[in-house]
Amino acid sequence: MSRLRLTAACMLAALAMASATSASAASTAIVGARLLPVAAPVIEAGTLVIGDDGRIAALGPVGTVEVPAGARRIDATGLTVYPGLIDSETSLGLAERDMEFAAHDVLEASAPMFPQGRVADAFNPDSAHLEVVRANGITHAVVAPGDSLPVTGQGALVQLAAGPQGHVVRSPLALYVNVSERVSGEGAPGTRMGVAAQLRQLLTDARARLADASARAKPDPRLDALAPALRREQPVVISATSSQDVRLALSLAREFDLDLILSDVIDAEDQFDAIAAAGVPVILGPIQLLPRATQRYDAHYRVPAQLAARGIRFAFSSGGVAQIRRFGYPRMAQMRSLPYLAGLATGYGLDADVALEALTLAPARIWGVDAAMGSLTVGKRAHLVIATGSPLEPVSDVRHVFIDGREVPLDSYQSRLRDRYRTPGAPR
Repeated sequence: MSRLRLTAACMLAALAMASATSASAASTAIVGARLLPVAAPVIEAGTLVIGDDGRIAALGPVGTVEVPAGARRIDATGLTVYPGLIDSETSLGLAERDMEFAAHDVLEASAPMFPQGRVADAFNPDSAHLEVVRANGITHAVVAPGDSLPVTGQGALVQLAAGPQGHVVRSPLALYVNVSERVSGEGAPGTRMGVAAQLRQLLTDARARLADASARAKPDPRLDALAPALRREQPVVISATSSQDVRLALSLAREFDLDLILSDVIDAEDQFDAIAAAGVPVILGPIQLLPRATQRYDAHYRVPAQLAARGIRFAFSSGGVAQIRRFGYPRMAQMRSLPYLAGLATGYGLDADVALEALTLAPARIWGVDAAMGSLTVGKRAHLVIATGSPLEPVSDVRHVFIDGREVPLDSYQSRLRDRYRTPGAPR
């Protein structure tokens, strides 16, 4: 190719790229929708504008918000807009097939105390599960290590479509600890008191290292990984299912001044007042599991309402780690059902507004990212969903999902398989 032709080709390619960039950066106006801001009253018929910077530029009742010239316009009359949902505990991107253990990166079992492990190093952004989950309105997820050992590593907050910095929004997000009788594995203590003793020793060693500059001159990845938690720069998520677990977790948090987040607490009803008094938030996993033989049939279903009644901050999760805890493997298909856990809880006393908040703004606050997400608020990143109704209703159909102001496709390997094997000639 001659130099002249090469130059012309480059100019045309540059113009095409600039045009594509301009199109992708154009603002979007969603008009006529029922807006659920979460942090403000519902707007029954409103307009929401996504700016070309990927942030929410304006929202309000129809007629009060100007649609920018040249903006893409979505007629959302009869539809509902709400913030992208946040799943606060998953194994997303760490396992592709539930029972294909050779492909699991969920738990590093080479040592019972492994605080230096980071799930972001193992997260697979090409996992087929990401597109399945986001098609149901879930835009962000906390990816956590397994919890069958006392200290299993550090989690990450990811978004389910790559942004300017990729998929990982924050890593390390939190340190993950387990104090229950479920602890097992080679080298792990066999009793709860053994778990407590090993954790105290580890945290004591790390605290002594923080106070000794000469000791820090020699790297120690295991103890150094605990420093942010001991300085309260990073929360510590402690998996605690039973009352004994919760008591131990609260005791450790007081002793070492930890910024504690409790995970599960599904069988610790008698400790809810203590959790409230301590001001500790809760990540609540699946509530549709069978109760223990000594519990009422609805014991788990009532937990969200009981937490809310005490003013305990809590967020729902599909319980990727909790699923492993109970079934021995991550049940990846459960992740898309996150909003229905909250919907189910409304049938057992939980207010619907609180349920929606526990999927959006509450987890954003718990994880310290509420300045950027969790509600439909001017200036926040445009992570939002357009659907035929409330996310709490299984009959609602998601029509559009925006992450960082960009619309993401809603097809997945499941929908592609459906279309591939659908009977020829059948209505689509």
